[in-house]
Amino acid sequence: MPWCPKCKNEYVAGVTVCADCGEELVETLEKKTHNPLIFGGQEQMERLKEFLVYNGIHSAETSYDTADDVYELLVSDEERKQAAAAVNVFLKQEQEPSEETEDKTERTVSRGAYQNSAQMAEENRSSGYMLLVIGGIGLLAVILLSAGVISLPFLSANRYMVCGVMGGLFFLFIVMGVLSMKSSRVLQRKAETENNLTSEMKKWCADNLTAEMIDEDLFQKEETGEEIRYFKRTDRMKHRISCQFVNLDEDFLDAFVDDYYAELFD
Repeated sequence: MPWCPKCKNEYVAGVTVCADCGEELVETLEKKTHNPLIFGGQEQMERLKEFLVYNGIHSAETSYDTADDVYELLVSDEERKQAAAAVNVFLKQEQEPSEETEDKTERTVSRGAYQNSAQMAEENRSSGYMLLVIGGIGLLAVILLSAGVISLPFLSANRYMVCGVMGGLFFLFIVMGVLSMKSSRVLQRKAETENNLTSEMKKWCADNLTAEMIDEDLFQKEETGEEIRYFKRTDRMKHRISCQFVNLDEDFLDAFVDDYYAELFD
């Protein structure tokens, strides 16, 4: 039975090329020498193994060294150089608080929590309306209650004290509502500026950024994983956009690059 020397998949007789990787099949598999590349805890080594396999390094495997009480990651000599480069990327993402790991964390937060000014203006406007309505209705009810128009028997003894406390609370609601409405107008003006800036940035990117230009001389031969490509591409995009449009808000730039990345590399 023929075998794939790269994927280690077995095929039926007559098949000559691996359907997964396109490698030419061989009759027998040569036993490759696996040597330790890095050692550490079991969980980390298992994650690292999955990362390497995902990036096309299929010889990666883990082993427990009883003498030193550590887990080792082993790779074949043929893939050792490629594996070493991938391990450096993995450890950089895992351990360093800056560069790619920090960028990844911030980007994840931005995509889940970032709101443009238009969204914030709408939320402030909705909150302002609600506070004004509740404060107005509540303050009117307090006035009617203190004037005796509305009678509540259980409040007869402490009516004025209750009216004073509740009146102050509803008045605070009205003040907060007014402030929210003012804030929404400020954010709306900011949203118009952001929309204009976004349009200018998209127009500039359409004229000056293409997938081929971004990828030019960016990757080493062994860097085939999509995760590695994503971070390097977005870093280059952010750098070039920042050179053209200075003093951009970092969260705004992250959100813009993530959206535009999908248009270029979807």
